[in-house]
Amino acid sequence: MKILHTGDWHLGKRLYKHDLRDDHELFLNWLADLVDERDIDVLLIAGDIFDTTNPNDGSMSLYYKFLTRMLPLGRRIIITGGNHDSATKLNAPRELLRHLDIHVVGCTSHDCADEVIRINQGSTDLVVAAVPYLRDADLRQSISGQSYEERVEALRTGIRNHYERLADYCHQSYAGVPVMAMGHLYVNGASVSESEREIHCVGGQAAFSTEHFPGGFNYVALGHIHMPQSMGTDGMVRYSGSPIPLSFSERANAHQVLELSLENGVLTNVCSVRVPSFRRLQHVVGTLEQVRDSLEQITAEEGQLTTLVEILVEEAQESHATRLHFEQLHRDYIEAPFSIAKARLVFQSKREGLESLLVADTYLQDLSYLDVFERRLDSSLVDPESRPVLLETYKQLYRAVTEQASPFLHENSADTLS
Repeated sequence: MKILHTGDWHLGKRLYKHDLRDDHELFLNWLADLVDERDIDVLLIAGDIFDTTNPNDGSMSLYYKFLTRMLPLGRRIIITGGNHDSATKLNAPRELLRHLDIHVVGCTSHDCADEVIRINQGSTDLVVAAVPYLRDADLRQSISGQSYEERVEALRTGIRNHYERLADYCHQSYAGVPVMAMGHLYVNGASVSESEREIHCVGGQAAFSTEHFPGGFNYVALGHIHMPQSMGTDGMVRYSGSPIPLSFSERANAHQVLELSLENGVLTNVCSVRVPSFRRLQHVVGTLEQVRDSLEQITAEEGQLTTLVEILVEEAQESHATRLHFEQLHRDYIEAPFSIAKARLVFQSKREGLESLLVADTYLQDLSYLDVFERRLDSSLVDPESRPVLLETYKQLYRAVTEQASPFLHENSADTLS
């Protein structure tokens, strides 16, 4: 039996103001071909299928188009919800999809049977504990007077107990059958990228560790972190990472999916399958003259989507002429074989802070909710010692609001709680 592990698609994602629909469509077409060519039996998608809890029609179309293309192949698909997904939207067609061998677990019901899928293929058996993103409300009851450390420990204990219940259920109900687990969470020590600064891990102190996973799981297929990586010492707890770059900081990531083989009841040969590069992202930094020289060197990539460029212009002294030349960049390169996704101008002579930055084409939707709050802290000259407490309190407030099932609130919206 062959299993493929992926996740963190973030359908509907925009890179600044640029829609990544074409990137996602190319990836999904490639993935369907890969499943067919490599004779994959089981496809695991570990959360964050969509970028928002209220995905647009284009994102939903990509999702269902992919599932429809998979039907003639007759493969099993297991989909779990992530923190960016709406559990309600994912679960809505689950009974219909189940009859098509597509299993969806948008959120936990606390019934182990709802999260455990058995896959039988001839003489080969596999059990998958399909754990979705576990929200605060799924794990603990709010108790008045609890300290931050007590709340963190309650969440950590809740996650550990959830996996332990599933492990016990699997081994009692399917003794002798190899068991894989899925998850969408932050594991202590995982490296994160720029697009994950506001990641839902209840602060670094709340990080779940690999040793907290109970024994008995032959492999743990994780989502939530966009950088592909192996956790722990045995290489059997892994993040597949995002299949395409979702921020400029992810442009150098080794985008991949993970293939596993199940032979004689043992999971072996975990190998990385590189996802082709569909679009080049380029970061250009220097003085105005240096940036222009670099832009002149960019050429169109045959067979690839338009290159997106992020620009940082650094000049020593502020001047009106420099600002005018900077603003001219977009106009000068309208017909270029690339598109300027974002441009910033920094004057070294000015103090660090909001005044040191001129951002061309800044839109509120380009900013995360933490970006907006951090700028507010900057402008208020908040005491550095108070800043971490305010940030953590703001994260908790954000989670409390967004996890009360409002379909119009989502993680990347800067106008939420701003």
